[in-house]
Amino acid sequence: MRIALVIETMDTSRGGRETSTAQIASALVRRGHQVAILCRRGSWRGEGVEVVALGRRGLTRAGRLRNFVADVQRAIQDGRYDVVHAMLPVPGADVYQPRGGTVPAQLEASLRRRWLLGRWAVKLTEPLNRRRRAMADLERHVAADPRILCLAVSRMVAEELSRHYGRTDNVRVIFNAVDAPDPECPDRADWRQRLRFQLGVSQGDPVFLTVATNFGLKGVAEAIEAFASWYHSGNQRRNARLVVVGREEPEGYRRHAGLRDVGGQVVFVPPTPEVFPWYAAADACILLSWYDPCSRVVLEATRWGIPSITTAYNGAAEILADGAGIIVESPRDRGAIVAAFEELTDPQRREARAEACRRVADRLSMDRHVEELLEAYEEVGRGGAARGSP
Repeated sequence: MRIALVIETMDTSRGGRETSTAQIASALVRRGHQVAILCRRGSWRGEGVEVVALGRRGLTRAGRLRNFVADVQRAIQDGRYDVVHAMLPVPGADVYQPRGGTVPAQLEASLRRRWLLGRWAVKLTEPLNRRRRAMADLERHVAADPRILCLAVSRMVAEELSRHYGRTDNVRVIFNAVDAPDPECPDRADWRQRLRFQLGVSQGDPVFLTVATNFGLKGVAEAIEAFASWYHSGNQRRNARLVVVGREEPEGYRRHAGLRDVGGQVVFVPPTPEVFPWYAAADACILLSWYDPCSRVVLEATRWGIPSITTAYNGAAEILADGAGIIVESPRDRGAIVAAFEELTDPQRREARAEACRRVADRLSMDRHVEELLEAYEEVGRGGAARGSP
């Protein structure tokens, strides 16, 4: 099968959407399919995957988006691809998989994470966000075309398609997935010992981990606040750590921790492609998402038998519902988050949740995800959506 995957920028250092696209492309090639990634620009190169950089045209972000979509439409019109699977709304694609979630849900998240004045500011400036308006127009067009198969990475995203666009037909949930090293790999114990020594903790001291590219969206400030409340509550705490791995400038967050008297306990680590050693060092994962269609971080932790604390705004919470983690209502639900920290420092209770993680781990494999994608592709076939301009 000749498959085109469409994404604006193919750079796996940018975050989960790009990493997932790379893993899907590589898995499809291993199964003998021809795969091209159509992007505006791309620095990733995968064995057997053709990366087609269509270039950047336009003076504004909205203009560049519309020009990219037009370039993709021209590239797919000649029928060279059996299936066109787009990660952004491209009228004329066969499959639309909003891996970043729907546009209205992103706006809702932007409002909910702010206090009253901030919400007013967003509402006042939103009409000036021409790129988001352009993306919303494209998404409405795609959602209105019943021939385009809409794939949701969680039930939460499928519900967004229904709530915002009334779209329920030709919608399928293919739950998100991640590639991960074998959790029993021989390096795991060495990674844990080395990094915990680096952190200055013993094997029995609790280590919580968050991995994020957007600290505000992923609730890093709220995680620090809850960690500080837990750390200073009740009896003297052991030598606990909260480790934050991410590319954002940490200075403001470091001050945030210092003002709460946990500056020595909150550790910031620069972004790294080798994140699994940090999972090995951790006892639990915390990701207080204001919005996440289905976080890879929680899925990676779960595949490695590490329980997570996350919010109901994260589609990945669906996999934790049977005990593999703790779901709180919101990043501001301080009491519930503190209680979750407390529970996951108890070795027996943590192990019970880790065992629940191991029970669901196989459901999160990229092999499973790609098999379900291929079933969807077979149904779409060559003559899915009408490939043309909006």
